[in-house]
Order: sequence, then structure tokens, then C-alpha cells
Amino acid sequence: MSKREVFHSSDDPRRLHIGPPGTRATPGDFDHWAATLDQDNLFAQIAATGRQLYERPPATSTDQGLDTLKIISRLRSMLDAAEAAVMADSFEQAVKATSEQGTQESLIEISDSAAQEQSSRYYGVDPSEEAVIRSSFVAEAAMALRTSEANARDRLFIAEGLRHLCPETLEELSRGEITTRTAQEIVRQSQDLEPEDVRHMQQTLLPIARTATDAALAHRARKIHERLHPRPIEERHKKSAEDRKVTYWNEPNGMSVIQLFMPAENTLSIINTVNWHASQHDDPEDERTEQQRRLDIICDALIDGWPATKGTPLKARVAVTIPALEMLIDPKRALADLEGYGPIPIGTALRIAKDAPSFMKVLTDPWSGAVIDVGREKYRPSKALRDLLRNRDICCRFPGCNRPAETSEIDHIEAWETGGHTSRTNTHLLCKRHQMFKHALGWQATYLPDGSVNWRSPHGVVCIELPGSVTNVQNFDCEKEQTPMLPTVALNERVRKVLGWFEPTDQETG
Repeated sequence: MSKREVFHSSDDPRRLHIGPPGTRATPGDFDHWAATLDQDNLFAQIAATGRQLYERPPATSTDQGLDTLKIISRLRSMLDAAEAAVMADSFEQAVKATSEQGTQESLIEISDSAAQEQSSRYYGVDPSEEAVIRSSFVAEAAMALRTSEANARDRLFIAEGLRHLCPETLEELSRGEITTRTAQEIVRQSQDLEPEDVRHMQQTLLPIARTATDAALAHRARKIHERLHPRPIEERHKKSAEDRKVTYWNEPNGMSVIQLFMPAENTLSIINTVNWHASQHDDPEDERTEQQRRLDIICDALIDGWPATKGTPLKARVAVTIPALEMLIDPKRALADLEGYGPIPIGTALRIAKDAPSFMKVLTDPWSGAVIDVGREKYRPSKALRDLLRNRDICCRFPGCNRPAETSEIDHIEAWETGGHTSRTNTHLLCKRHQMFKHALGWQATYLPDGSVNWRSPHGVVCIELPGSVTNVQNFDCEKEQTPMLPTVALNERVRKVLGWFEPTDQETG
């Protein structure tokens, strides 16, 4: 895959029949009066509803409590409508500003524009291209909203649909007459529909949406979408099958979820096969539930080989950091860290480590949890630095990015060509996409004395990102000569031995 494909490929199948960014009207394009009127429509009702909530007496009955909940729900809808309008308009203004000027002069000044231009050529991107502006704006919006880029991208999609395709839905949402989920569903079901069909959908659904549940409204919206869609379902099914994919995400308590997006007939074939094999299991001593047996059958098939095969040679490759001091002090509360996931129980970590072919010593600060050094007996310094960053940063250091260390690269915070050193205080891990942000799109990173990195977006949004290994922010300061004292714990003989603290013997004191 080329550099350009890395940054420009997209598997997002969502399509709305609206004009391209940079050509769509916003209230600010007309005059100050129009912009002020739109501002009043969005925020005046929010202020009045907030005041209404503030002035309500405490609920002394269930009826009063339910009335207050209704007002809170209306206020939430109003806030989401305002967010959508501001988000869509801000993105539109970013595109227009870049296209009008032909450069990014409206953004913060870049100290070395020649280097940024060279980086743009290296990554194969044009900073004035709409897809690049969208990608950078989504990252900025994610920082401003304190959410993930994926969530910010979804919000921008809904915002553009409400602002430029479904204004009647946005109006109802801004008055608190419908819920946010209903507004989102109308936008989602507007995909691939012509604007006149979208207007028909809104005219049909909005009167019902004022009182209907979200589920009932979603069902009606899907039926209208299927009836109005210009392409036959067979053609759409074939196109959707091309978008088949496997995704996964982490869940609490050492668990994860794998999601398969594929044709329904394949799903049913897999489920029917698994159910049949689970039903054939009649061992009376097996205490597993049916759901547990079904999952174990799938794992056996994919990992160990089933039926009658040797299985995959691609077993999970894991790196586990076990805080020995914490485990000695309180084994029940101690947590290990599974690379690519996060905290797992010590018992699970020890079982993984038992079969590990080799170990690497990782030194962590017992007060903050930050990785401060790695064993260097087996590796040259560059490899040792890589190991340090993998264990210190855990994942890409861009705000909100969770791409693992394996898919990230060492990046100089202060560029090598301008005098930056290859050291732990001037390097961090960045994925390819966010390296492009930093070097080609004007994002700035500054290393702070406590080991964190201060990020500043092209439009001035600031976010401080800590290393992924830090668990105790209060005591995190890897540059201090003296670290705060360890909280009071019972220092038994084993703990003293790990710390190297020994009481003098009677002979030594005599």
C-alpha cells in the first residue's frame, strides 16, 4: 500500500446527496443579521430551558421527577442540535478558508513552511484537499469534544446531514421536540435518497417522532428508505458484500469483542454449524453453559484447528508488564498490562508468561507506573529505545489514538534535521497517519518536563497526552530528582528485598 493510500483510503460507505464541502451555504455567508438570528434560534431556547431547570424546586414526588426528566431530555436534544450546526458550519468554513486562500495562512504559523511542504510531498497529500482538511478537522473536533476520532467523524456525518439535507429535522431537534437518536436515524436513512425523497421522509416521520419511541421511529424510517431507494436491493446487497470486514474492540475485565460484517447467509451458516456442534456435546461433567460452548467451538476452530487440522501457526504474540513490587504488596489488587489491550489480572499474566520463550526486563516507576527503562543486555541502544517506547507509550501518542505500538513508528518531537536528539525525552510513538498530521498539516507537539506531550492543532486546540503506561497522574513526574514518598504500606521481608532495603544486623550496629 502506498503512502497516499494509507492516508486517503476509506471504507466509509455513507453517502448523502448534498453539495461538496466549500459550496454549501451557512448563516455566516449572508449577513450579520442572518447569523445572529440563527444563533438565537440555536441557543436562546437552550438558555431558557436551562433557566427553567435551575428555577424548578427539588422533586418531592415521582410525578415531579418525571417532569424534570422530560425537561432534561428536551435540553439534551437542543444541545445536540446546536453542536451539529456549529460542527457542520465550522468544517464548511475550514474548507472555504483553505480554498479561497490556496494556503493555510488562516492557521497558526509554521516555523518552517519549506519542511512542511517537503513533508506533504513525502506523504503524498495536498493540505488543501477536502479529504485531508476533513481528516485534520475531525481530529481537532475530537480534541475539542474530548472524544475519539471515530466518534467525531460520525458526529460530523450527522451534523452535515442535519444542516444541509434535513433542516426540518434540525429545527425540531433544536426545539427539543424529538430525540437525538431519532434525528440521527432520519439522517442515516436519508443515505442515497434524492432531496425530494428526504423531504417526503421528514414530512411523514416528524409528526410521529414528537411522541413515538426511538425504536418505533427507526423501524418506520427503514421501511420508507427501502421503498424510496433508487437501486434494487439485490444490487445494494452485492455492493455491501464488497464492504465485508472484521473489526474488534476491547471491553473491561480483560475481554474483547470480534465483529464480523458479512452477508446474512454466511452468518446463518456459521451460527447453524456452531449450534449443531454445541448440541452434540452431552458430557454430563461439563459445567459450561451453551453460550460458553458455542464460543469455545469457534475459538477451537480458528486457533487450534478444527476439525482434525493442525491449526494456525499465528498464535497470539503478547508482551506483558508485571509490576513485581505492587504484586508483592497486594497481590489481589495488582494489575499486569497486556500489550494492545491494557490491564489484566496478575493470574492471567503469569499464565501467559509461563509459556513465553524469552523475557525482557521492564523498569517501571512504582509511584506513577510510567516505564522509565528497559533491559539492554541483549540489544543495541536503538533497539533498547524502541523497547522503551513500546512499553512507555503503549500506543500512538496522538490524542485519542489507540493504534498499538506494533503499527506505530518512532517520531522525533523536535525534528532531527533541526537538532533534535534520538533520546527518550525527544521521541515518542506515532502511527503513520498522525505523523502526517504533525509534519505535513501543521500539528505541533512539545515535550513537557514531566514526560507528557503538549499537542496544538492547526486552529489552536490544545491537549496534553500522557504516556500510556502512566497509572497515577498525581505522582507522575519522571524528570524530578526526588519522587514523592510511596504511600504507607506494610514493608514485609519480601518487599524490603525487592527494594533493597535491609535493616542492619546487631553485629553491624555494635
